[in-house]
Amino acid sequence: MKRGESKRYWDEAARDNAAWHIATGHASEDEGFFARGAVETDHYLALAGLTLHDTDVIVEIGSGVGRMTRRLSELAGRVIATDVSGEMLGRARANLRDRGNVEFVEVSGEGELPLDDASTDAVFSYITMQHVPTVAAQERYFAEALRILRPGGWALIQYRRSGLVPRALDWAGHLGHLLAGRRTLHRAWRGARVDLTALRASAPATYSVELLPAGRRHAWILARSLN
Repeated sequence: MKRGESKRYWDEAARDNAAWHIATGHASEDEGFFARGAVETDHYLALAGLTLHDTDVIVEIGSGVGRMTRRLSELAGRVIATDVSGEMLGRARANLRDRGNVEFVEVSGEGELPLDDASTDAVFSYITMQHVPTVAAQERYFAEALRILRPGGWALIQYRRSGLVPRALDWAGHLGHLLAGRRTLHRAWRGARVDLTALRASAPATYSVELLPAGRRHAWILARSLN
């Protein structure tokens, strides 16, 4: 993919129907959309045995229009919401205008996080890496997440699993969406599939990293800074 193509895709997706492209079970950014985001946020933090405190700074990779950002802002002291799409972030600003502890940062989508070393307590990302179109960008997001963690901090990032069954389930979903008129065969939607074992092994020895399976299609990587 050409540089910037993923950004253009997600800007157009935001203008078309942001809620559906973020969580396909929803058609609008209504109360239920954000309520479900809060439930899922709590569920996945509990799954990983993680707790946020009101003094914590957390970075969200792929915040979209703020579906989970709102709940993160209730749990943490400060949220840095990042997204490749300026259109998505504009809607997030409007949706979260009552939340004074959220900062919005547009990124290129190539994997960099324009934040200082050891500047955050936590990194969280859900249903985002599966749409990142290159392995290199996904690997860089992981490396960047570790770089910005403070001593004792953690990163919880969801990825697609490898194997025939996950691939078949993914393509069944892509084709179903295509039949419904969605542009789900675009690389910015299909994303790339990273080797999770290699990704885990790429972490420096100063981090502990474990894989947490989540159903037949996805897995979470939980990394903790040991410094």
